[in-house]
Amino acid sequence: MAASANIYEYDDFKAYLARRYQEKCAADPAYSCRVFAKEAGFTNPGFLNDVIKGRRKLSADAREKIVTVFALSVNEADFFRLLVAYAQEKEATKKQAIFHKLVVRRNRSMFARLNPALSHYYQDFYYPLVRAALMALDFKGNYEELAAFLSPSPPLADCKKYVRDLCAWGLVKQETSGRYVVTDRFLEPPATLKEQVRQINGTWIAHAQAALAKLPPEKRHISSMLLSVSPESARIIAEKVEKFREEIWDLVKNDPQAPACVMQLNMQYFPRSKQRERS
Repeated sequence: MAASANIYEYDDFKAYLARRYQEKCAADPAYSCRVFAKEAGFTNPGFLNDVIKGRRKLSADAREKIVTVFALSVNEADFFRLLVAYAQEKEATKKQAIFHKLVVRRNRSMFARLNPALSHYYQDFYYPLVRAALMALDFKGNYEELAAFLSPSPPLADCKKYVRDLCAWGLVKQETSGRYVVTDRFLEPPATLKEQVRQINGTWIAHAQAALAKLPPEKRHISSMLLSVSPESARIIAEKVEKFREEIWDLVKNDPQAPACVMQLNMQYFPRSKQRERS
């Protein structure tokens, strides 16, 4: 049975392995982790499960055995090796360099040709920014106005490329009136491209830091709180943050007035200490 999982959709090799294993089990009800271990030459029957759960790293030898069992093509195998290297690299500069290689390989793959929006949209923060701006502007090809409307402003030639690409990907269309409009107001990133989305989120967080320095207080709302909380309060706060996010989406979706500007809303809620054991 041909595999339905496209490796170029994945940023996490463990998620890819889990999907490929599920496909084997679906094709053969007798297939199991024990059978996989035998095919790969692993003495531990639970090896694959340990890898998928993140309890075991992949050595170069084990990685190549997995490549063989799943019959990856030469290009797929190279991409898989990069996925493993990215997941297991601890040094930030090297990790970023590996991620860049992943992006380049993905862009050269059939996945990029069949799914250009998924492949490229989350690689450059300007694509979402330009797309959002087109919801607020009566844009009919005045690229100088579009570039000046955005913060930060992209070069004029790049601005034209962003609009052209968004149209080619089906995310934006030009109406008979000449106005450019988005084809779907809301986009949800695919779950398989978590790392790519994480990268662009990091860029947007950096922009928030720049806004703190550049914008006057009346044009921004940026604050931080350090909270000492119980596990139960921590859970409730997380639920309230998610509920607030949903309420904001509902407010925007149901706003009867036309958009007039693009705003960025960041929400960060994360631990700044280890959790103390209760006595």
